[in-house]
Amino acid sequence: MKRTQSATFVTENRKPVAAAGTKTIARNKVHTTPRTNARLGLCPSRSKISGTTTNGRRIAAKVAATIQTVVAVSAMAFRATASNRQKVSVGLPSPDHVLSSARSIGPAERRPMKIAVIGAGEMGHGIAELAALHGHEVRMRDIKPEYIDRGMERIRWSLDKLVGKNQLKREQADEALARIHGTLDVREACREADIAIEAVFEDPELKKKVFLELDQAAPEKTIFASNTSALPITGMARATKRPQKVVGMHFFNPPMLMQLVEVIRADTTSDATLQAAVDLATSFGKTVVVVKKDVPGFITTRVLGPYFEEAARIHETEGVPIQTIDAAMRFRAGFPMGPFELADQVGVDVLHHLIMNAGRPMPRSVQDLIDAKKVGRKVGAGFYEYGEGRPKLTPDMGQAFDPLRILAPMINEAAELVAMDVASAGAIDEAMRLGTAFPKGPLATADDLGIDVVVAALKTRKGQKPARLLSEMVARGDIGVKSGKGFYDHRSGGRTTTYETLLVTRDAATHVATVTINRADRLNTLTPQVFEELEVALAALENDDDVRCLVLTGAGDRSFSAGADLTSFGDITKAFKVWRFSRRSEEIMSRLANFPKPTIAAINGHCFGGGLELALSCDFRIAASRAKLGQTEVNLGLVPGAGGTQRLVRVLGQAKAKELVFLGSRLTAEEAAAIGLVTKAVTNEAFAAEVRSFAEKLAKQAPIAIRLAKALLNRSDMPIDAALEMEAMAFGLV
Repeated sequence: MKRTQSATFVTENRKPVAAAGTKTIARNKVHTTPRTNARLGLCPSRSKISGTTTNGRRIAAKVAATIQTVVAVSAMAFRATASNRQKVSVGLPSPDHVLSSARSIGPAERRPMKIAVIGAGEMGHGIAELAALHGHEVRMRDIKPEYIDRGMERIRWSLDKLVGKNQLKREQADEALARIHGTLDVREACREADIAIEAVFEDPELKKKVFLELDQAAPEKTIFASNTSALPITGMARATKRPQKVVGMHFFNPPMLMQLVEVIRADTTSDATLQAAVDLATSFGKTVVVVKKDVPGFITTRVLGPYFEEAARIHETEGVPIQTIDAAMRFRAGFPMGPFELADQVGVDVLHHLIMNAGRPMPRSVQDLIDAKKVGRKVGAGFYEYGEGRPKLTPDMGQAFDPLRILAPMINEAAELVAMDVASAGAIDEAMRLGTAFPKGPLATADDLGIDVVVAALKTRKGQKPARLLSEMVARGDIGVKSGKGFYDHRSGGRTTTYETLLVTRDAATHVATVTINRADRLNTLTPQVFEELEVALAALENDDDVRCLVLTGAGDRSFSAGADLTSFGDITKAFKVWRFSRRSEEIMSRLANFPKPTIAAINGHCFGGGLELALSCDFRIAASRAKLGQTEVNLGLVPGAGGTQRLVRVLGQAKAKELVFLGSRLTAEEAAAIGLVTKAVTNEAFAAEVRSFAEKLAKQAPIAIRLAKALLNRSDMPIDAALEMEAMAFGLV
């Protein structure tokens, strides 16, 4: 999906490769721009080395290096006392892919809309709350007063919970609630609506009936959107007299928390209607993936289908225990839940309904559970019995089962979508990551495994035919990472750098680059791969003269970074391994701290543990009011391991640093600003604009002067005589 921006963005991007005979549309285009040599407001006689010339950069680099040398000499005595310690530098594998989008830090500011939400149930009340929190007027309609009352009560409960967590102020919650009006009258709900979002039960005939009612009640301007996970949009559209104004908007449950919205184009949907739906979802702060064709199951439901259906087939026909399959998919393939635990979580009855609507064969095990009224965790029994928490699974349970047996059919479905031009490889992978927690996305996984390996696995399954696109790619030798090209281009060269865990964008108009930790489904937790990719990104941005300021943030609006993902660090019982990763993360944090251009941590949500250490490595920290910050490792029986004990002291002083570390306290943005932990705390609504404004101001400053000043200020703890000498040297140069 292409995003329209007010400025041209230079985007480091995972490059989808067009397959022969298909038209692949890259989700993000890579633009190159000429280097800017504009005047920077310095004295004319000195502008020669104060602009972005190569010579100026070289001189500044030498001065900064001299400052570093003085620091190194000052530290030699300390190093001598620690000579018995071996220095270890661990080089983890470099990243192979990238999926980046020119995405702003927060939702763009738009005119509030009048929205009708039809249905006050599980999805309807969540969509209504989401819309109201983002400033839109909502009328929520249902057929019985008790349904509306229940929906409103759940909205109040959710808003109160946000207030209790300091993610929302009481007045903001009250204002949002005041924007939602319940009604039994469909005409009242739609009277002035810009868009009506249907969120009733997943029954095609019921949805068509709702659209007929809307068509008679709503003004001509009103767009109709269906919140469905799989049902055809075109059939609903043709039930109305305005088929060009009907679109699909698949929100994920719960709408308040899930980052993805699939926007589905029916055969009849106009460009203007599609764009309006995209704009609305974006105004909610969501990541939008456009489904360009109205195919059964769209992207996520279609690709996820084999996850359970293939697992059920293997269990029923081969007698493989459900625990074996679930353990393999959870611990070996990296999914949050195995297929049978997921079925229990969603509800076996819901799964039964979806399979029936899709016209697919019903697994015997599902029908047996329906007959026994064991429909999942909500009733205490499904595929598993639920007494104390999750099913007790261990990694060794899944060692005998190959996850490729389930992954291959999912990859096959995704490849069919690419061949049909439903979406690009990048869009499909992002949808699956955000909507279903697929660890990498099916097509990136195919490239890693080898497309030839996937095709071979599909051929061993009776009745399973590899997608034509997969077979063609194997015939051409485009089999993924090992050949240099698959669904993505893995070849080195040019400006394209590939990332899996980061989004890297450059705004050519403002000279501001943004690095986003792109693990919203994991609260942007930090892994060895995140650190390695961050180091690569910092090196690339340091050498780009068009970049004069760097913003670091987290994807979504829940978390800047919730800290280290301990499960990604291997065997954490091995002290040496943990120490090694700690040192590696400290090295990369230091690289960020000494990045020669101004850096801003845009703290948009949770900022705990390693996340706070990352923010402390930036020059400035701007926090949204929903953010919470804390050096929380002690609460887990750990200590900060990426520079927190040292940088907190330098920012706050000994006493306050000890208080934060010893107590593991979680501070609100306002509390953090009061003690100087963050530069400023701003309202959620003003957050994105404040970060942009501050970054643009910094980017307008003379880059060489900024580079030298930063190097001096970063070393202000060196002996005063050496510091003053360095300051004089820098002053003489600029």
